[in-house]
Amino acid sequence: MSGIPCAYHADRLALSYCSGCGKALCGSCVVRLGTGNYCRACAETPDLRPRRVRGRSGRTWLWAGIAVLVLVAYAVSRLF
Repeated sequence: MSGIPCAYHADRLALSYCSGCGKALCGSCVVRLGTGNYCRACAETPDLRPRRVRGRSGRTWLWAGIAVLVLVAYAVSRLF
């Protein structure tokens, strides 16, 4: 067997890693949550999981970019 074995099942290949502790996990050990893949121990301990990141940061950069473009366009129009 080549590859990384599951931390709980040595005879199975790992398909993922726990986002909490980093253990290698096979398909039957991985617990998929909205914030990542976890082993059962980390999935059952919500305080150790990272909180879901909001998607607003991308929109913030978009609006900041638009504001900069408007200001640059205004400054250029004042020059001519």
